[in-house]
Amino acid sequence: MSERPKLLVVDDGDRYVELAHAFLRDYDYATRCELPGPCWSCERREGCALTHAHDAFEADEALARHRDVDVVLLDVAFDVPEERLLPSAEKLSKRKRFQGLTILEHLRKRRGDLPVVLMTSEDEVARDAHEALTADEFVALAGEATFDARALSLLIERVLARHRESPEAGGYTWGASAAMAKLRRDVHALARTSLPMLLLGETGTGKSALAERVVHPATQRKGPFVAIDLASIPETIAASELFGTARGAFSGALDRKGRFEEANGGTLFLDEIGNLSLEAQRMLLLALQDGRVTRLGESTPRSVDVKLVAATNADLAKKVSDGSFRADLFARLNPAARLVVPPLRERIADVPKLLGDLLRRRFAAGPDRALLAAYMEAAGIRSAPHAEVHLGRAPKQPRGVAFVLGRETVRDLERHRFPGNVRELELFVTNAVVFALTDALEAAEQGRGATGDAARIVPVPARLARELLRDALGPTTTSHAREPSGRSFRIAAADGLHEVARSLEVQLYEQLFAEHDGDFALMARALLGRDDVSAARKVRLRFNQLGLRVRR
Repeated sequence: MSERPKLLVVDDGDRYVELAHAFLRDYDYATRCELPGPCWSCERREGCALTHAHDAFEADEALARHRDVDVVLLDVAFDVPEERLLPSAEKLSKRKRFQGLTILEHLRKRRGDLPVVLMTSEDEVARDAHEALTADEFVALAGEATFDARALSLLIERVLARHRESPEAGGYTWGASAAMAKLRRDVHALARTSLPMLLLGETGTGKSALAERVVHPATQRKGPFVAIDLASIPETIAASELFGTARGAFSGALDRKGRFEEANGGTLFLDEIGNLSLEAQRMLLLALQDGRVTRLGESTPRSVDVKLVAATNADLAKKVSDGSFRADLFARLNPAARLVVPPLRERIADVPKLLGDLLRRRFAAGPDRALLAAYMEAAGIRSAPHAEVHLGRAPKQPRGVAFVLGRETVRDLERHRFPGNVRELELFVTNAVVFALTDALEAAEQGRGATGDAARIVPVPARLARELLRDALGPTTTSHAREPSGRSFRIAAADGLHEVARSLEVQLYEQLFAEHDGDFALMARALLGRDDVSAARKVRLRFNQLGLRVRR
């Protein structure tokens, strides 16, 4: 978001834009004009009709011109010719009276993430069209200019603050676990410093999302966010990608910036930094020490100022000890202040919150939002597209469409180990609701689906959910274990069979412990066929009884 938030006024008249231009000059305004503005100091201001949008079609024009609009101020009543109204089934008088609600629904389909302030009172709208209303806020203007401007300004700031803090705004959900609370504090403490940041965590925990949606905005840097996945490019070209090339540096090389220069003044995110070759590590170390980079094939360094954020799921300390990662670069990456993103299985209580946020983002825009809108139209649900997820039971009055995961599915989610972490959860909920929605849409189009309030509930079949959990990352998803290549046991002579059996049991537990990375729940699944807390406790107790100890 820019330093000065940008507003778009959508009103058939001039009242609201005149009020805003007169009293709210701390904001920028989206116009349909080529001139830079501001409008109130423009020589062509007198009689200009390009200051704002007068209908839905002009709103689309302004939003296409200004992709950075932060808030829309939308009137409700539009007294314009019929050809300038969006179509609806209402009589012409009512279409005009509530055209703003139709425009709101139109905006939600195109830009579900865009905050909208409706310029009316909630009571007035609720009498006839509350069901269709999904504005972020309402404002009732009293007719006294300075009072109205103050009320509107405070309301805009409230919407902006809430949108910045909401999971949908940045696409990152913190949840309620202690580990995530600590991570949040540490991220904001380190983001504004000049120090590099090292993000550690398993694949799919959300390291790249954390870097882009949280760290970069928190740095308050003006430059861009630039990311490179070092695991996806050949080791031989990593240096040229990072530092750039001069024409003729090697066959086919052209004068080209590297990612460091592209990120100058902003944030550079290096994902899977453990994949860098030792030579590229040397060049990276020099760049961090000197604040300069030299393109391959050149001798003159160029100054760069970047906030470096590196991430990996590898054990960098181990790579230092085995010689595949430079100790001086590891020290420069500030390992003492490393940030660990916990795996999802350690914050399983956050799953319901994550499911809801992932679902809302999925249906905020794009083809899935269009699919949701098509279902709601076919089922006769008269409201703007909105999706929510509920666990265990259906809600009484969902806002739009409620996808319900039954109690059996909830139990499966609680038992699931989520080796793919948040990425796996996103894949699960996306597939589950889209498959269920597609089936519901087909039934509705054939006239066999539910109608009215019943159509707002879309159950997700338990069998579908179980299959998705099982197949999300292949056969290892539910067990989170490496398939053993085969076990061998040493049988030594003993005084009795009891001692022989104990020896074999010790060997079995040792091998299971190694195969499952010390996860007693997974060991319980292998031994007892279930991995609940009680089973895991029993296995650990027997582990201790056998004289075995957890090694860290």
